[in-house]
Amino acid sequence: MDHSPLPCGAVSTVLPSPDDRDRAAARHQSRRRRRVTVAVATAVVVLLVGAGVAATTVLGDGGGRSARAVERTSTTAGAPASTATTTAPTTAPATGAPPTTAPPTTTPPDPDRRYPVGTYSVQYVDTTRATSPNGSFPGAPTRTLPTTFWFPAVSDGGPPDRADGPYPLVLFVHGYNVTPDFYAPMLERWASAGYVVAGPRFPILSGQPGGASHVDYDQLFGDASFVISQTLASGRDTPIGGLVDPTRIAAAGHSDGEMVTFTLGFASCCREGRVKSVIAMAGDLSNAGVDPMRDTGLPILHVMETNDEYDPYQHSIDWDQQNLTPPRWMVTLLGASHVPPYTQPGNPYFELVSAATIDFLDGTLKGNADHLARVTTDVAAHPDLASLQR
Repeated sequence: MDHSPLPCGAVSTVLPSPDDRDRAAARHQSRRRRRVTVAVATAVVVLLVGAGVAATTVLGDGGGRSARAVERTSTTAGAPASTATTTAPTTAPATGAPPTTAPPTTTPPDPDRRYPVGTYSVQYVDTTRATSPNGSFPGAPTRTLPTTFWFPAVSDGGPPDRADGPYPLVLFVHGYNVTPDFYAPMLERWASAGYVVAGPRFPILSGQPGGASHVDYDQLFGDASFVISQTLASGRDTPIGGLVDPTRIAAAGHSDGEMVTFTLGFASCCREGRVKSVIAMAGDLSNAGVDPMRDTGLPILHVMETNDEYDPYQHSIDWDQQNLTPPRWMVTLLGASHVPPYTQPGNPYFELVSAATIDFLDGTLKGNADHLARVTTDVAAHPDLASLQR
């Protein structure tokens, strides 16, 4: 029997029975707990891997290994696709207490401005870490992370709007057996609000290569840090070169991805010190299997659904209340399920989540206190859809 979690993007017009749903949820939750326990047990290895990446990809280090960035496509007007190999400086994850949110270096003249959105795709290759064998895939000595960026542009699909930059960066971690494109409507909303959004396609978790599984789950933390580093090292000959403010970075994720982002923010084993705020969507944070760092000042927005098919809501909210310390925002979507609130424009939950996440980012990365206060009013304006606890 296949005990793998159901794909987070799976859609069916046939409703399972309550017993089937309970069994599927139990299998999913059990598998999640097992895999994250293994990931945390190997945290020291993860940290050593992160340090190794830093040591071998710094310019002029003479180590003979490098990170390759191969540009695949670009929608920047007038810029043909090209191929390039680069050696980029990389910063290892920090393991100490996270710093408080840094003040913004720039603020757009109109904080409510909405930009056209451009996209850019690049393939990052980490030559210092391997990809495990998986299904028919024999494994590889490197890790390949195709990454799509959504950014504020001067016109739809056009070059970046640098007038109000550099912009904060949002690293997005997708769920099981899907890619960042599955969440494109939400990621476009964030880019339109003045953020550069990096959406890497994580090896194996995404279904490629060899089919979706969790065999490399412990590598995802290093993957996330690697993509941040490569993004910040991008040259001016790319659309995102110089477009990102390295002092204003958030991590956001959905489903399995929320476990990764939460760990990057709050696990002493795997803390990514460049992350200044965290958005966790659709899951039970206890599944991360970590005793979270407390009273760090790192803001977190956790969005849950009362009808989540995989994570019992009551356990999720109880754990949050006992383990998350302020500044925290715990949003409950009343009657919502696991996927639509994060993928379907026009869905009332999607529209609410879109508004609340943008206001949270504006408050924690741009220093806009008025917008941060809007998270509360966004939810209060829709008592039939959601509730908020602090």
